[in-house]
Amino acid sequence: MQIMPDSLSVEERAELLFSAWDSVAESNIPDLLFALRSNGTSISLFKDQIQQMFTAQVTHLTAQSIQLALQNVRPGDQSFQTGGKVLCIGYGKDYSMGFMADATAADGNTTHISYPKAVHLRKGRMHERFALKVPISAQWNKDAQEVVFGDVMDISLGGFLGGMNVATFNDGTRTFRRGEIGQVILTKPDGQQWLGSAELRHSNLITSDNRPLDDIIGPIKGFSLLGFAFIFDGSEKALSLEQFLDGTLEST
Repeated sequence: MQIMPDSLSVEERAELLFSAWDSVAESNIPDLLFALRSNGTSISLFKDQIQQMFTAQVTHLTAQSIQLALQNVRPGDQSFQTGGKVLCIGYGKDYSMGFMADATAADGNTTHISYPKAVHLRKGRMHERFALKVPISAQWNKDAQEVVFGDVMDISLGGFLGGMNVATFNDGTRTFRRGEIGQVILTKPDGQQWLGSAELRHSNLITSDNRPLDDIIGPIKGFSLLGFAFIFDGSEKALSLEQFLDGTLEST
């Protein structure tokens, strides 16, 4: 891994790492979903309110539902729970797409979710990002009073430009501010951990409510999609993250 100098401003770093999520026109949603199925693209599933994360592939599409085949499910793993919402994130060569759906049915390694009413797209990734072969959980100690738990969606390995996107359930009471810094703990399924620091560079709320956020009265529940830039105090710390992630990232 090439270590890049930490000479960029925070604005330049944010521009390289993250771009905004845009809403997709309803007429374009079927083409994007068919592309996921045709290309055999892996998507990450994050279950509503509980610590569940799966990877899956789209195997069948109808006007009402999407059938998925779960991947890398080992004997003894917790089964996919139906009911509630599921956040789905898919990865193209130069974009990421995400949508909320209902988890309607499951039978072994096959699960069904509802057809999405809205899809969000993050385009123009200027730094290569990688999906995960295995789930990695994230704990971000935002401050002395609040600890944020979530699941890693993807990771970029660029030395001092490295970062990650994390999905966390938001019950409507959480607020996130760009520039907040805290300790981060990444944990693999086998319990192995990596400790470091990360700065929040990007926060978006995805909810199953299709109304404009300004029109909703009361707490807005959904998933917060958090974009972090890793903060390294030297090249050895960056190298330790690369070693921790060895074998966990999908190839492009």
